[in-house]
Amino acid sequence: MSKSSTKNILVVDNNPVIIKLMTELLENYGHAVRSAGDVFDCLDMFSQWVPDIIFVDLIMPKIGGEDLCRIIRGRSELKQCYLVIVSAAVLEQKEDMLKYGADEYIAKGPFKEMSGHVLQAVKNCGQRKSGSGHTIKGAEDLHPRQVTRELLEQNDHFRIILNSISQGIIEVDENRIVFVNSRAGMLVGRSREQMLGYDYRHVLPSSLLQVLSAVDDPEEYFPFTVNQPAIRMNERQVVIETFNSPKEGSTIIMLTDVTERKKMESVMEATNLNENLGFIFSGIRHEIGNPINSIKMALSVLQRNLQTYDLETIDDFVSRSLDEVVRIEYLLTALKNYSLFETPITEKLSVSEFINNFMSLVRSDLNQKNIDIEIDVNDRDLTVLADSRALYHVMLNLITNAADAIQDMDAGKVTIEARRNERRVEIRVVDNGKGILPDDQKYLFQPFFTSKAKGTGLGLVNVRKMLVAMNGSVELMSYPGHGTTVSVKLPGAEHA
Repeated sequence: MSKSSTKNILVVDNNPVIIKLMTELLENYGHAVRSAGDVFDCLDMFSQWVPDIIFVDLIMPKIGGEDLCRIIRGRSELKQCYLVIVSAAVLEQKEDMLKYGADEYIAKGPFKEMSGHVLQAVKNCGQRKSGSGHTIKGAEDLHPRQVTRELLEQNDHFRIILNSISQGIIEVDENRIVFVNSRAGMLVGRSREQMLGYDYRHVLPSSLLQVLSAVDDPEEYFPFTVNQPAIRMNERQVVIETFNSPKEGSTIIMLTDVTERKKMESVMEATNLNENLGFIFSGIRHEIGNPINSIKMALSVLQRNLQTYDLETIDDFVSRSLDEVVRIEYLLTALKNYSLFETPITEKLSVSEFINNFMSLVRSDLNQKNIDIEIDVNDRDLTVLADSRALYHVMLNLITNAADAIQDMDAGKVTIEARRNERRVEIRVVDNGKGILPDDQKYLFQPFFTSKAKGTGLGLVNVRKMLVAMNGSVELMSYPGHGTTVSVKLPGAEHA
């Protein structure tokens, strides 16, 4: 056989007997033959070697032959390869063969009869022509098997379902991607053919890899839900979940697109903030005006007497001015809108100090409404782990609700209590208002449910979301005619 007629041939089959028989047959005719027992081995070869002809079995573990055919036809360096499907399932999958893009189809049967069709395929490759359109070589004495057909149809049914769902699904085995549905490809920004068989660390976006790297030992920690906010991938907001496949030992990565939900939450947040502006602005006038007047007076006195005051007196005036600046800084920090998109920045907070600072912003407005406010903190050393901005918005929501509940009463009263509760700290907002009907209480944490004439029904939804993000919780107890108690529980800083 001349060198020009010698072919580089790759046989991809998970059956070692078929690999041995085909290798011996083709090498006896002078061809250079390599073999791969699965698609992983096959893809690794392509990085350093391009065959003239590839024989592919359809039914293989992890990644099937049909996906391999699509990968081959999707790669520019492999498009000229002569592709031959050799499978026992071609009769049952005859209707789907056109999708695979193969040049020839050979039915697996007795090797003596099958070998002639294999050699003819090699000859057809040398002449650069397809063997016989879309007919199946070697099918004359074979009959489709009903069980095999039903199993293949069931497999196709599940594949259609997985490609139709709204979640993206990626399966990883031994760091290689073995399954990608259509939604996952869209979210990642790559086609299935650009991901299948590759090391996931080389094809998934860095934002996703950073989240997945949080799990050091998948065998120990899966099932695992990444307890992080949505990440940005391909201009979408995506939540990540991962878990182990109990039988296969592979890892499933589930991607849920929450972009539209996040947009709605943003609208909810803005609407809820708008609802509470009345309390904020009355506090601003008082809380910014007073320290500015104090600073102005101190600096004016200091300017007139700079030549006569000793250093100790000057230091006292400067210290008083700086204290007032700190008050303004706290106000501006508290008023900075805490976004539901943000990851809370938890820090150790003094409960007593936080409540006193918070009340300085809302007390004047409550007084104008003739609402009596009482602070009951029995332990001045209580500390919590929380984001001060988020906690400010939580308390503002609860105080707003309490004030609305007693606005028509002559002796309306709101009490803020703080107690240690095992390893957590409980902050309670108690009012003696009209209470909430039992039928309404079960809907309080559902978006847009409200009993207020001008309410949005978003306040408690945001309260719960912000507290959960800080590892906290919220509970509500109410009795019609006797008032309402809202309990906020946060981790105690001393137990962190």
